[in-house]
Amino acid sequence: MTPWLAVAAVLSCLVGTLLLYLASPQQQLRAAGPWPVRRSWWPGIACLLLSLPLFLRVLAPVEAVAGWSVLAMLFWSLWPFLGAWRARVRARRAAA
Repeated sequence: MTPWLAVAAVLSCLVGTLLLYLASPQQQLRAAGPWPVRRSWWPGIACLLLSLPLFLRVLAPVEAVAGWSVLAMLFWSLWPFLGAWRARVRARRAAA
């Protein structure tokens, strides 16, 4: 059961950071711009807050909080680069 909890914790953290990135007005991952303005951040926060107890079930408390925060920072630093790459691909398709 522990590997499934670890996978669920990582996926929940991944989805939470993605949803928070998509809720920002400056994101480039989606072509249509930001999500609806009113409370668009709460699904991302909910996923992140769900992943922390899952990490706590798998790891010791200090390691769980450290792993959760490092993983969230890793994902948050990847989304802008993926968004820039996606915007570049969209611009090339529009020019062709």
